[in-house]
Amino acid sequence: MRIRDSHALALEDWMGTAAFDREEDYWPRKWAEAYVAFAAGEKRPWLRKRGIQFFPIVGWAERGGHNAIGHGNSVPRFHITWGTGPAIVAPFVDRVQEAAKQGFVTFKFRHRVNELTKSGAAIDGVRGDILEPSDVERGKKSSRNVVGTFELKAQAVIVASGGIGANHELVRKNWPKRLGEPPERMITGVPDHVDGRMLAITEAAGGNIINRDRMWHYVEGIKNWRPIWTAHAIRILPGPSSLWLDARGK
Repeated sequence: MRIRDSHALALEDWMGTAAFDREEDYWPRKWAEAYVAFAAGEKRPWLRKRGIQFFPIVGWAERGGHNAIGHGNSVPRFHITWGTGPAIVAPFVDRVQEAAKQGFVTFKFRHRVNELTKSGAAIDGVRGDILEPSDVERGKKSSRNVVGTFELKAQAVIVASGGIGANHELVRKNWPKRLGEPPERMITGVPDHVDGRMLAITEAAGGNIINRDRMWHYVEGIKNWRPIWTAHAIRILPGPSSLWLDARGK
């Protein structure tokens, strides 16, 4: 009996889910291959070195068709850390705060980017508004009153602005035709600031937005009885795969 190595299985699972069947998928595929190689090798000791440890039982979330070429995971590969989300974040928060103390990192809270600036054909910085201070609860809508402007220059600019899940208009605009009409009513698994506004700003500066119709929305399923953000939903990730039906069994 020949047992496939985890690297090969993970790569096939990823390829089966992502497809990578379009011309614009060249670099995403390269990124996926590099990440799977990292995850199958140095990632675990790299994380353990930073104090992150894993629960010894591996789960099987997002399972697929039980083979390595279909959608989802063909084997259990859902790892849970001791301390869950906060335990993952803590070591990196410590590192970036230490970097800030040493002058390597500067935080610019309440700075809203409206434009990527250029020097010739190169992106050389950002420009935008300074918003008034806010002490609202995490996740709630904060004030968008402008109290000033700013401009920052940099040798390189990386846009890491999150998804579009709170912008239902943008979700509907990018809804895949193969799935028919988007739902009339949507609930939201992310706070209001996850609005996708940096996508248009990046595109206006010459950025290449690919695979707009390949959105990844978890099944939130149920409206939150005690909402924090707009249309706040409850995320449900059961052990086995979910099967959602309406009142008529559809």
